[in-house]
Amino acid sequence: MSLLNTEGRLGFRIRDIKTVPLTSVLTKANYALEGEDSVLKTKEMVYKQIVDHILIEGYPTEAETYFKEANVNDLVYAIIKPIIVNFVRKSGRKGIQLLREKEIVSVDGEVGSNEEFVVMDIISVTERNYVFIIEGKRSSVGEAMKQCLLSLNDAGDNNGGGVVYGFVTTGQHWQMLSYDGTLFQKTREMTVVFDGMDEDKESWMKEGSLLVDCMNLALSNGGIVKKDVVVVAE
Repeated sequence: MSLLNTEGRLGFRIRDIKTVPLTSVLTKANYALEGEDSVLKTKEMVYKQIVDHILIEGYPTEAETYFKEANVNDLVYAIIKPIIVNFVRKSGRKGIQLLREKEIVSVDGEVGSNEEFVVMDIISVTERNYVFIIEGKRSSVGEAMKQCLLSLNDAGDNNGGGVVYGFVTTGQHWQMLSYDGTLFQKTREMTVVFDGMDEDKESWMKEGSLLVDCMNLALSNGGIVKKDVVVVAE
């Protein structure tokens, strides 16, 4: 879908979406898992997953001949799998499920594009809420954002309340989006994969691992409609 059509359906210009500091997002949402041993272990696992992926498939920054959109999706899966698995095990929320190639239909029946990665909370046979969505494009984060915003809009409407989160990525750069039913927000770009990171773990743990915090935040708060459902760090 073109930028003009996307903005027409959303009812605003994408360039007008407010950009908020990452630290502000984590603080305002009362993200309480920062610094925990379990989160640190998750970050260690994600770092290893990325380094192993780079070893056999190369960096996203390499020539198009070597790194295609399928490689982006493979890298995304390698990154998010340990985050989701460890969150489910710690929180006990076994209804959290990762779906692939999920079509999100708007409340008025309009069919959207398939999202490669969608995390849902399966509450019951008839009740399920969207938690977060990931859209990856090898070309640019901006290209991924159009589709992700439309999907967030439809997912939030289907949830009937609460906040739903989105992530757009090239594999190398990531941005976090949120939609509370009224307002869209985005964070600044995070560089999660960079040249030489296999020999500079310290820099990755300081900066790149913020993606783990963002996803734990999304898993903790995304799709939560009732205020009495809270994930508390032990």
